[in-house]
Amino acid sequence: MSADDVLWFREPASVWEEALPLGTGRLGAMAFGGVDTELVQLNDDRLWSGEPLPPADGDPAVVARARQLALAGDPVGAEALLKTVQGPDTARYLPLADLRLDVRTSGARTGYRRALDLRTGVYSVTYRAGEADVLREAVCHAGLHVLAWRVRGAADVAVRLSNALGGNGFTAGEVAGLSGATGMAYAVATTIDREGPDVVTVYVATEAGYRGPSAEPERDPAECARLATTRVEQAREFGWHRFREESVAAHRELFDRVHLDLGPAPEEPLDERIAARDPALAALSFHFGRYLLITSSRPGTLPANLQGIWNPHVDPPWRGNYTLNINLQMNYWPAETTGLPECHEPLLEFVEQLAAQGEHVARSLYGAPGWVAHHNSDPWCLATPVGAGTGDPAWANWPMAAAWLSLHLWEHFEFGGDVEWLRERAWPVLRGAAEFCAAWLVEHEGALTTAPSTSPENHYLAGGEPVAVGIGSTMDLTLTWELFDRLVAAAEVLGIEDDVVRKARNLLPRLPSPPIGSRGQLLEWADELPDAEPGHRHVSHLVGLHPGRRIDPQRSPELASAAGKALLERGDAGTGWSLAWKTALWARLGEGQRAGELLDLFLTDVTAKGGGGVYRNLFCAHPPFQIDGNFGITAAIAEMLLQSHVGELWLLPALPPAWRRGTVLGLRARGGLTVDLTWCEGELTAVALHGCPARRTVAVRYRDRRADVEVRPGVRQVLDGGLAEVPV
Repeated sequence: MSADDVLWFREPASVWEEALPLGTGRLGAMAFGGVDTELVQLNDDRLWSGEPLPPADGDPAVVARARQLALAGDPVGAEALLKTVQGPDTARYLPLADLRLDVRTSGARTGYRRALDLRTGVYSVTYRAGEADVLREAVCHAGLHVLAWRVRGAADVAVRLSNALGGNGFTAGEVAGLSGATGMAYAVATTIDREGPDVVTVYVATEAGYRGPSAEPERDPAECARLATTRVEQAREFGWHRFREESVAAHRELFDRVHLDLGPAPEEPLDERIAARDPALAALSFHFGRYLLITSSRPGTLPANLQGIWNPHVDPPWRGNYTLNINLQMNYWPAETTGLPECHEPLLEFVEQLAAQGEHVARSLYGAPGWVAHHNSDPWCLATPVGAGTGDPAWANWPMAAAWLSLHLWEHFEFGGDVEWLRERAWPVLRGAAEFCAAWLVEHEGALTTAPSTSPENHYLAGGEPVAVGIGSTMDLTLTWELFDRLVAAAEVLGIEDDVVRKARNLLPRLPSPPIGSRGQLLEWADELPDAEPGHRHVSHLVGLHPGRRIDPQRSPELASAAGKALLERGDAGTGWSLAWKTALWARLGEGQRAGELLDLFLTDVTAKGGGGVYRNLFCAHPPFQIDGNFGITAAIAEMLLQSHVGELWLLPALPPAWRRGTVLGLRARGGLTVDLTWCEGELTAVALHGCPARRTVAVRYRDRRADVEVRPGVRQVLDGGLAEVPV
């Protein structure tokens, strides 16, 4: 194992935030590493409270009246009306069970080490017990959705299962498990293979009753137990060696596509490395984010939620749901740039299903065509405003999730280039979201705007009191611009010209530019309103800088400067995911030093200081734990090294001064190109371009140097630091 892609500790985990995660995209496990008892907290990504709800009925007249009040300058009245159209809250993501492996050894224990190899996906615990060397290994098989534990050197191993949901034990031949129902049925099945006097393998499979967003869940625990039993028996037939070999090979096929080297990593445990924040810790964080995406999001699974797939709470923070005003999107920011397009698939499929549910909400609540979604959702694709009449409209009534989520389908096309995928799957989603946004725009005082409008989770002061509803938030209009821009681009690729495309093309130049305030800062609302919370964690008004492309230092320097000023005024402090977003924003501005400073803040141990940062297992702290920051910081590091969103390859655009030398292999650029970079003493020394699907000319930029490079399929082209081609 190499120190630059291994998390390891000298002691077992004392709390959940020190445990180490394993997963198949569906089955999640947090391993604590105890000596006598290994505690493994299990999840299944399909186990949620709730069930499909009938389509909610709305009243477009209520929203129309709220619009009139907002435009007339009565935000309090508009907020009161919006609360009346809120529906029920989402389902909750539930923990499945706790598994305990009781490991019997004798003699004094010495030399303990607990580790997770990010490259192989293998978890291990090693120590010496008396005269015996004890080795525990665990690995997940993503094809079977089974977890296997192998214990060598112990006199015996026993398995115990329990949960907080009231499950009951069952047996089926050599399989023992736990099953029950909490709205839907669930089960966990285990079987033990005793290969010798001191070698034992335990196989674990989970099952839950979720059967799709519009289907009734399975409610019979016996059926879930049968399905889990079948898979765990199949895994046992594989045997440990085949199981481990296939698991590692499948994991490495994804993980090895990209590697970042920022110099040698110290051979120290993770908690000590976080305390010292060595330069290579950034690379470990980058690798960890990719590992988490591989293990929490695979084709055929649900998308990663606020906790990924790892949650110990019956009532998790924020219900463990899909939060659509930044958090779910951030989960998938690194999917394309760091070579994991397959892991993007669960989100893309979810957005397609959400669009189907959102069509009814657009008609019934807004009297509008197309589709809409709001702040929260769950596996049943809830698209209505949540809050049940008591939610703050600052988050509950935000109607722009469809616009933002649809952009992920375009991104997937831009990196992959599959025109038929764009036509068959992405186009209907993009078109429907744009159709709603076009209908949602309104003329006010000679300009297009949105009303009632919010800037997610933030407030301004009106009459000295915080209010959420206003007119034309910068985020509303920026997301509308981004969506219309991509719709027109998609229509050109597909050769489509219809009423929605024509309307989007005509509306684009009429959308107001993001406003700039008296201090040169980008404004959050159409007018310069006093902030209720100047250091608010959301920076929604900067969505056009990242992940959008309306704001760019080269093409719109005035807006980019205003965005930088707004970032400075908002301040560096924030929750973990907010720090990750700010890191990406500084990277898009080409500010390597500032990006590095925010990254350093993100990698701060929150155990002692509180606030945003990371726990000692490198999980992102909101606090509490939210996984979006782990994904966001990986994406931000990728943006610091390579950007391709404005039609050119910008190399090392925001390299922090502390990263004096390094190499990154396998980053992906739009157009399907793979890019390898090497630098020394802060200067680019070599770049390799390869993997392009078709011959084309690519614009390449490094600092003030530019070159047009013709790339060809099957050819690896190498440029030096001056962007001159090097014969290979």
